[in-house]
Amino acid sequence: MSVPSAAGSLPWLVPPAYDASAASLAVHVEAIGEAMAGRARLWRGPFAAPSRLPRGFEDTALVVPTSGSTGTAKAVALTRKALLASQEATAQLFAADGTAPDTQGHGFWLPLLPPTHIAGVQVIARALRTAQVLGLDAPALPHPLPDLRGHFDAAAFVELAEPALAQAERRGLPAITSLVPTQLSRIVTGTTGADVRARSLLKRFAAVLVGGAAISADVLARSRAQKIAVRSTYGSSETSGGCVYDRRPLPGVQLRVAEPDAAGAGRLEISSPTLALGYLTADGGVDTTPFTAGAGAGAGAGAGAGAGESAGARATRSFLTSDLAELGADGALTVLGRADDVINTGGRKVLPQDVERAIDRSLMLRGMVRGNVVVGVADPEWGQRIEALVTLEQGIDPAEATSLVRSALRTSEVPAHMIPKRVHVVEQLPMLGIGKVDRAAARRLASAHPTT
Repeated sequence: MSVPSAAGSLPWLVPPAYDASAASLAVHVEAIGEAMAGRARLWRGPFAAPSRLPRGFEDTALVVPTSGSTGTAKAVALTRKALLASQEATAQLFAADGTAPDTQGHGFWLPLLPPTHIAGVQVIARALRTAQVLGLDAPALPHPLPDLRGHFDAAAFVELAEPALAQAERRGLPAITSLVPTQLSRIVTGTTGADVRARSLLKRFAAVLVGGAAISADVLARSRAQKIAVRSTYGSSETSGGCVYDRRPLPGVQLRVAEPDAAGAGRLEISSPTLALGYLTADGGVDTTPFTAGAGAGAGAGAGAGAGESAGARATRSFLTSDLAELGADGALTVLGRADDVINTGGRKVLPQDVERAIDRSLMLRGMVRGNVVVGVADPEWGQRIEALVTLEQGIDPAEATSLVRSALRTSEVPAHMIPKRVHVVEQLPMLGIGKVDRAAARRLASAHPTT
C-alpha cells in the first residue's frame, strides 16, 4: 500500500482497488486521514505514482483521476491546503445558513460515494475535519463503516441511514450525506414502502449534497417539496470538489464568464483557494494549461466572492473550465453544458443538454422515459445529426421510443432542428466516474445502434 518516494519527501499511499466493502472503505479512511494529517500522500491516479514530484508540485497531498466527459483519464494533483480550504468553505456556509450553526458548520457524514473520486474523498475528509475541529476521539463517520456492495436502492439506503442518524444524534451532530443525482432520483420518485421510508429518513439529514452531474429540475423540485434539504453542487476534481452550492459560489470562490457572447454565455472561469496545482502526466511531466496565475484576466462577466468574503480576499489563481455557463445579475450560476459537447448540425450549434432538459421536462414523457443522453453522430449531409439514447420505464414498447420522443418535443418549444433524428433504447446509459454520463461511449453506441 505504501510506495517510497524521493529522499526526504512523504511516502505515497496506494490503497488496493476499492471493492465497496466496509473493510476496503476503512483502508481508504485511514489513507485519507494520513494525507490530511500531512504524514503521507495519497495516490488514486490512473497510472503509477512517480518516485519524484515535478518542480512546483512538491506540495501534492492527493492525486485523483478525472475524465470530464471525454473518457480520457487525467491525474489531478491537489494540495492539503486546497482540500482544507474546500472543507472550511463548506463549513463556513453551513455555520452561516443554519445547516450546522452549533457545530461551526461541521457534521456527521454518511459516506455513500466511492473514495476513489474527489466527492467521496471529501466526504471522509470532512468527517475527519469535524473530529479535529470539535475535539472528537474518532472521525464523524458511522461505526461500523457501511458496506456499499450491491445495488443502491431505497431499501439499501434505509439500512445504512437509520444507524447513521442514530449515531449522529447521540453525538449531538447534524447528519450530512452526499449523493449523485441517480441515487437521489431513485429515492424521490420511488413508489414502494421502502421508498417512502427512505424519504422520511432523508428528511432528517441537515444537508444532502447532490453533484457529479446535472440534477433534473423535476427531481430537485420534488425533493424540496418533500422537505429534503438538497443542496445542488457544482465543481470538479480541479476545484477540490463542489465549489458552488445552489448556484452560488462558496466563500472565497469567484466565478467569471470568459469572452461572453451576445447572450452572456461563455466558458466558466473559477478563481479559488481550492484549486489543484494542475495535472500530472504518465511520462513524469505536468500539464497546467487551463490554470492561470492571475484571476479575472481579460474581458468577461463576473460574479463576486462567496458570502462572507471581503474584496481584499480574492483568489490569485484561476481555472478555465470546459463548461459553458451564464451568470445572472444576482450572481447565480447556470451551467449550459460542455463546450466540447456542442453538436454542429446543418451549420447550427446545439447544446445536447438543452435537448436533454426538454425531454426531462416533457409531461408527455413523464412515466415513460427514465433517462436520456443526446449526442451528435457523424452525418454526410448535416455534418452531425442529433440522436438520443434513452432508458424506458417498464411496460413501454421500445419500438415506439422514436415516435414518442419526437412527438413530445414537437409540442414543446424545442426548435425542429434540435429534435433527435433517431432514438435508441438501451438498458442503461453509459456512465463514467460517479453519476456522470460517458458521452464518448454514448456516441459510439448511437453510431452502432440499429434504428428503433
